[in-house]
Amino acid sequence: MTIELFVRGANGHSGAIADRLLHEVFAEESAPASVLEGMRALSHVIVREPAVWATGGEDGPPRYLVRVTVPESWNSSQLGAYLVPKVTDIIASFEQDPDRLRREPHCVVQLVGLAEHGLGTLGRVTTDTDITRLMTEAYRSSAEHREAPPGHAVDPVCGMTVDLARAPATLEHEGSTYAFCSAVCGRVFAEERSGQEVGSRFGPSSVDEPPPNRLKTLPAAPETASPTSLSTLVSGSVELDQDSR
Repeated sequence: MTIELFVRGANGHSGAIADRLLHEVFAEESAPASVLEGMRALSHVIVREPAVWATGGEDGPPRYLVRVTVPESWNSSQLGAYLVPKVTDIIASFEQDPDRLRREPHCVVQLVGLAEHGLGTLGRVTTDTDITRLMTEAYRSSAEHREAPPGHAVDPVCGMTVDLARAPATLEHEGSTYAFCSAVCGRVFAEERSGQEVGSRFGPSSVDEPPPNRLKTLPAAPETASPTSLSTLVSGSVELDQDSR
C-alpha cells in the first residue's frame, strides 16, 4: 500500500506525520508483530510539498490531500470507513486546532484501487494473494502458536484472532473448519492446499456437494463487524468464483 500526502503549510511536521501514518494505520491488536512488520515493509508513505497549489477557499490554513493506493480487492466501503477518519485524525493531531479538519474540508482522502495484475515486485507481477503471502511469510514459517478465546479462531494465514460468528470467510478442509480475517487470507489457504489458483471472489459455494478432496466453502457471515485496521485492509468480496478453482 502507498500513502501519498500532499501538504501545503505543514510547518515542519512532515516526517512526524509520515511516521505516524506508517505505524498507526498498519496496526491491529490481534495481529502478530511479524505480520505488521511484513505489511509495513511492503508499504510506503510519501510526503510531498508542491511548489504550486491552487484551490479555493480561505488562504492560509494548511491543506492536505491524501491518496491511498491499494490492490482493488482491498478497496471496499469498510476500508474507507476505517481509513478516512483514521488518516484525518492522525493529521489533525498536528494542527493547533485538531477539530478544524472535522469542520472544514481541508483534508481530502482518496482511495485508489489497483486492478489485479497492476502491481509488481521482485521483478514480476504480483496478485493480492502474492502480497498477502509476502506480508505473512515470517509468521507462517515460524513455529508460533496462538491460542484463541472461546468462540474465536486463529486465522492460519495471518495469525489474527477471528470471531467465529462474524468471520468474513470460512473453509472446510479435511474435516476441519478454518476461519479467516478476510477473503484474501482464505484464498491463500485454499491455493496452497489445492495447488490451484482461487478466483478473486471467496465465500459461499454455488454447488451442493463438491468432489472428494476439494475444498468446500461455507457461507460467510453478514457484514456486521466494525471496521478494523489490518482485517479491513485486506478484505475483499465474499463470493467464490466456483469455476476458477
